[in-house]
Parts: sequence; structure tokens; C-alpha cells
Amino acid sequence: MKPKVLIVEDELITAMEFKEALVDAEFEVPVIADRVSKAKEAFESISFDLILLDITLKHDQSNGLDFAEYVRKSSSTPIMFITGDTNETMLERMNSLGNCNYMMKAVRTPELVFKSKLMIGNKDSLTSEGVKYQEVVLLPINRSHQKVKKSDIVAIKGNGSYSDIYIANEAHYHTLSMNMKKLLEGLDYPDFFRLNRSNIVNLNFVEKIEKDQLYLSSHDLKYTLAKGVKKEILELLPNVRT
Repeated sequence: MKPKVLIVEDELITAMEFKEALVDAEFEVPVIADRVSKAKEAFESISFDLILLDITLKHDQSNGLDFAEYVRKSSSTPIMFITGDTNETMLERMNSLGNCNYMMKAVRTPELVFKSKLMIGNKDSLTSEGVKYQEVVLLPINRSHQKVKKSDIVAIKGNGSYSDIYIANEAHYHTLSMNMKKLLEGLDYPDFFRLNRSNIVNLNFVEKIEKDQLYLSSHDLKYTLAKGVKKEILELLPNVRT
């Protein structure tokens, strides 16, 4: 079954561009709502996997954040906000909702599709007690989108506009055409640890630390640690071999 997306956008041309890109990527877009009242009606009648939501809606006194708060009263459906501007109050309201992300206008449709797939992940990871991190992520690998368990991601290396990602039980790393900052927006996972600006490791794959060298148990990866970073890892993993 194709994932269903609700688009809440008052600019018809923009909404149709989003819909076309999502449909081409095997999403279903049953409704485009140009105001909060229509969005509420759609939300109450259809089960959506993602809500794509413009914050500023010219036909309403209510805005996208108001609708998002309405959604959160009964659902943990992922919400992707579209905005031309941000401020501290807006970001605090977004953060309080959980399972949200945002994109700045003008939105590039390839990035929209990528982030939509990241956000949907595996809906089974959502619990009645609240939103926890999603267990899987869809990554653009080998000209398709591959489902990867976050726990199987060994390490990530940033390289300018690209990111190299190492996955357990795969012989070679994959290079993604996305910088590390963008990639990490969809990779919330508690066991990822940032060694430095360019390298992130999964602490579950730490094999040993010798002097200032960190060794992972996969892909023969090793890293030179700054003194403070080494101390922090040893506090997190007191039983690691040194």
C-alpha cells in the first residue's frame, strides 16, 4: 500500500508541484487542502502517513501550527512544515509537537521526496505512549530507496556536499548526494555519537580503544580521538576494551 500524504498548501501551483513529485515517488496524495477547515475534514476521514503543511495560510486566521496542534491531540502522524521564515517562538511550538521537521522555501522537490521518506520510516515504531525514534530509514542507495535499520548504520563520514554511510554486513560504503547536516535531520538515533565535524559512529560497533585510536568492529574503521572525546566515550561505554 502506498503511503498517503496530506498536502496543506494555499498556493495551487506549489501544491501541484509537490503532489506530482510525491506521486512519481510512489506516494498517494488523496487530498490537497488550501485551508485549515478542509485539512481537518480530510484528517478526520483519511488515515495519513505524513502531513505536508505550509505554516502561513492566507485563507485562514488559523495557521499551520494551529492545525498541527489539533492533529497532535489524537495522532502522532509525522508532520513536515513548509515555511519562508522561522523565529524562536515558532521553533519552540514545532519542537513541542514531536515527530516534526521543516523545510525552508523555496522547496526543492527531490529534497522534499527524500525527507518525506525519511520521516515516514516505519510507522510501527510509533507507540501509544508517544513518539519514539523511528527504527528504519529509507536511503537513496544504488538509484533506488533502500530500507535500512538505523541500528545497522555503523558510521557516517561527511565529505562536503556528500556523505559516506557504512552499513553492517555490506562490504562497501555508500555515497549519498546529501551533506551530513541534511542527512542527520532524518537520522535521530540514541546510539549515534559525533566524534568530530565530519565523523559519526554507532557506539554499538565500538570494539576497543588503544591510546587515542578508536576501532570499530565493522569495515576495519578506526579514528583518532581528541582527549575530551575519548573520555566521553569511556564514560558512555565503561566496559569497552582499552
